[in-house]
Parts: sequence; structure tokens; C-alpha cells
Amino acid sequence: MGDGDGLADARRQREALLDATSALEVALSAPAADPEWPDAVRGALVDVDVTIRAHIQEMEGDDGLLARVRRENPRLANAVNRLVDQHLVMTQLTRKVVDRLDGAMARLDDDEVAGIREDAMSLLGAVVRYRQRGADLLYEAYQVDVGGPG
Repeated sequence: MGDGDGLADARRQREALLDATSALEVALSAPAADPEWPDAVRGALVDVDVTIRAHIQEMEGDDGLLARVRRENPRLANAVNRLVDQHLVMTQLTRKVVDRLDGAMARLDDDEVAGIREDAMSLLGAVVRYRQRGADLLYEAYQVDVGGPG
């Protein structure tokens, strides 16, 4: 598989996920007492959600990289299935944090902020694990490193 066959797209998707989650981390670490905090966190969460959904659509489609890995390397089907399952986990975690933030807007106390941050950290951890597993899968399938930090 050459770079034109989806690996460049995988690199671009990895970079987009990293950028979106980095922006969320920055928003979360800002002082929650700042009146802009809820909107900044919500905006970053929306960006993460949009990025994850675009990634899923591109990777899981009939011509997507995960479908190709499954066809070309049937022995890796279980690893592909785990990544697909992780897509659902990431979208559910994103929705959970957005819902919690939206529900707490009127009463954003210290406990709610801590809970929102904790849930968001679970989301960030899920994305990091997903990116690691995806890199491992592509390396195993094609002996290509899709990139460390990006």
C-alpha cells in the first residue's frame, strides 16, 4: 500500500485528532472561574466531536483505510473491529461531556467543573489510546509509521 492509498489520509486524520484534543486540553486547563470557560470548553468539545465523526466516516467507509486493512490483512480483522468499537466509545464520551456541560451551565460549581474535567480527561485518554492502537495496526499491516506526535 502506497502513501496515496490512504496512509496520507490517516496521517491527516491523526493530526486533526491531535489538534482538536490539544485544543480541548487547553480549554479545560483554563481557570473555570473565567466566564468564558464553559463556552471555550463547549467549542473545543464540538470540534473534537466533528473531528471524530469525520474520521469515522473516512476510516469506516467501504473505501476507508480500515476496510482495506480488513480486506488485505484478514488476520487483523479483530484489531480493526476493536478500533471501530473505540469509535463508538469516543463519540459516546464526547456526548456525555457535552451533555454534562450543557446541564451544568446554570449551576457551574466546583463539583460540576471537576466532574466535567474528569469526564473530558476520560475522552482525551480514549482518543490517545485509539491513536496508539491505530498506529500499531497500520504498522503491523503495512510496516509504515503513520507518525508519532502528529
